[in-house]
This record gives sequence, structure tokens and C-alpha cells, in this order.
Amino acid sequence: MAPSETPPQPERAAAHAVDLERLGGEEGIARWVVRFYEKVAQEPVLAPLFKDLERARSRQLDYFVEIFGGPKRYTERYGKPFLRFKHRVFRIGQAERDAWMRLVLESLAEVGSDAAVVAEVERRLAPIADAMVNYHPQRQDAYYFQR
Repeated sequence: MAPSETPPQPERAAAHAVDLERLGGEEGIARWVVRFYEKVAQEPVLAPLFKDLERARSRQLDYFVEIFGGPKRYTERYGKPFLRFKHRVFRIGQAERDAWMRLVLESLAEVGSDAAVVAEVERRLAPIADAMVNYHPQRQDAYYFQR
């Protein structure tokens, strides 16, 4: 390969297809999401944020299938994710972020994913969860929630 040539890059969807397979395909992700929302309903930090668990479960399933390499149903149904914007109406602090991550990872392990898959999912989802935090009482920068 000449120095000016860039090496071939795999398509984004192809790079994520292995993840979808390792998660058990769409059926595996569906089991994971169902288990997650069973746990959310019992979690005192998160349950108040989820008024319609069925709607949230459906959207979460579409989103996870898409980001892990499956069909782009989330984008087709709801538009570009813009997750921070879509979550702006919820007060999400570090406790909510940590509870969400804990339940996501516990649920994934409980439906049979091995430790390596759980670790990879954590690596991929932690930055997304971090970005959802919009409540920082020590910094007083969450204007929307300071009323």
C-alpha cells in the first residue's frame, strides 16, 4: 500500500455485527431489555423516572439493536438519537447514572452474557450514560432543575 493510501476501513454496521451476535441477536437483546425493565420497576432511584415502562422498553430495545449493529429501527421510528436532548426533561444525577449502568450490566449478565461481553457493553455504554448526567448540585449548573 502506498504511503498516501489509507487502509480500508470496515463499515460501521459490519464492525458492530459481531456485537449483535455476541448479545444473542435481537432475541438476546430483547431478553436483556425485558430483564432490565423488570429491575427498573424495583429500583427506587430509577423507577420514578420511568412513567411508561412499556414505551421505554420498546424504545430501548430499538436503540440497543441499532447501536449494536442491527436494523436502524430506532432512527426510523424516532429520528436521530440526540439522547442528551431527549433526556433533558429528567433530572439525572450521578446516582441515577450509576443505578442505570448497574442494572444494565446486571441484567445482561443475568440473561447469560459472559464477563467479556458485559465488559465490552460497559465500555460502549458508559460514555453514553455519562453524557446523560444533567444534574450537578455541587456545581449549580443544571439551570432547569434549580427552580
